[in-house]
Amino acid sequence: MRKFLIYSSLIICLGCADPEPKKDLPIMGNLPVGEYPVGYKTLFTYDQTRNGVPYSDWDGNLDTEYDKESGRQFQINVWYPAEQGSGQSIKYDHYIDLMGRQTNFDDTEVQKEFARRRFISNTRDLGNKEDFTEENLNQLLNLDVYARLNAKMISEKFPVVVYPNGGSPAFQSITCEFLASHGYVVVATALKGRFSSGMEISGLGLEVAVDDLEFVLSKISESPNVDMNNVSLMANAISSSVCASAIARNNKLKSLISLEGGFPSSFEQRLLNESVFYKPENITVPILVIYASHPSIDPKYTFHLKYADRYYAQYSQMSEFVMLNYGMFDSFIPNILGEHGGDTPRGFEEAHKLILRFLDQNVKAETGELFATDFVQSQNEIDTTFVLSGIPSPPNIALLKDLFLKGGFDKVDSVYQGLSAAGNTQPFSKSFYTSYRSWLAWKKDESYSNRLRLYELAFDSYPESARINYYVAYYSYKRDIKQKAIDHYRKTLNLIDNDGDLTKTEKERITAYAREELNELLASSQ
Repeated sequence: MRKFLIYSSLIICLGCADPEPKKDLPIMGNLPVGEYPVGYKTLFTYDQTRNGVPYSDWDGNLDTEYDKESGRQFQINVWYPAEQGSGQSIKYDHYIDLMGRQTNFDDTEVQKEFARRRFISNTRDLGNKEDFTEENLNQLLNLDVYARLNAKMISEKFPVVVYPNGGSPAFQSITCEFLASHGYVVVATALKGRFSSGMEISGLGLEVAVDDLEFVLSKISESPNVDMNNVSLMANAISSSVCASAIARNNKLKSLISLEGGFPSSFEQRLLNESVFYKPENITVPILVIYASHPSIDPKYTFHLKYADRYYAQYSQMSEFVMLNYGMFDSFIPNILGEHGGDTPRGFEEAHKLILRFLDQNVKAETGELFATDFVQSQNEIDTTFVLSGIPSPPNIALLKDLFLKGGFDKVDSVYQGLSAAGNTQPFSKSFYTSYRSWLAWKKDESYSNRLRLYELAFDSYPESARINYYVAYYSYKRDIKQKAIDHYRKTLNLIDNDGDLTKTEKERITAYAREELNELLASSQ
């Protein structure tokens, strides 16, 4: 199989530039494109630290024609502000054909035919209907797109938006072109699973996909026109939860857009909670949640992310997946994903105006209120908007260790009290207390006084935690504060059966210790 060199597709097609396309392209609808012409390129590359994987369709059928030894395959699609008049015009079929080159990079007629079959099949699956035909597909293939292939990039740095999708680049190209025209480098890729191109719907699957995102970011950082200090993530479906998981691991990322994603669902929040990284204190960036009416979606499932400014916009007349290219394709093939109560192309356009406004305010620091009255009133398809403002987040554990070393536990207590006064009723997480306790135990607290103070703070935040009550009791016991120890041992035993934070083994261990130490205290008091 013919192999592609990394960045081989970046070579500029000198002498093949043709006139600039018109700005009123039908595929862009009424989207207000920006000041920049848009270039487009595809990187075919490998992560050589991992094995390659076969292609898997949505049902799990494998296509084993791939080069396993070259490494994990990555097709990275990039849209960017470009120089006027450079590059080559392309049509939408270019994006669809790339769907067939996710794991096998060969550019053949066989691969193109495979990609077009997949697009038809995927469209039918997304719309739960069988009437999207090859004739319908042909209506889309010949549409002119706004971007120009291998156009010369402008020699300045632009903020980055990464938009993963399993149907990349055919499913999100309009969004990517629109944002690139407004001064963003937009990156699209298909995230994969451990053993195939299909992402795994599990907590482990999210972590594997985050590793893919990190690899893509590493590759994009090599380009001279990207500002890696201003990277945002945007996604739909379960990829939105992958992006949330990535932000929990990487605090350099600047914002998150859940575009009709599963992120505000109880199911995906359960998956996210399987990660040791997914803690409220690790998510402090602004979040925009765009959602339609769906039985599984409810903003309340993200209300616990209290350190992030969260912006919610409901498009009640839209439905799942119309914020992909399909929303605009409804103009060419009515009800392409089924019937809608609202004006689907207009809903798509209005949502994208909101996305741009959110990015400009949170990445480019433009002033203004996201849901300003005049803006919302002009958006006919928005049903509901509201904002939940984040509260001050605690310092990370490294800073809190440093504070202790330089000023003693009083400094840690001062941070806690300051956050509490600012409205944070639980300034530190339960897991923080466990980690900090272990750190103090190493030659920093021979008298147990600092650990007792630590768990007094923990009890202030989590009075119904059996584990925390146990440690208040234990360190009071070690400090010979007998009545306090007795009271908290008793409370531990009263709470432990119903404490969902503890495993069966933990409950058995804490119960045994609490009873033994309580009996010892009671015996000594007689």
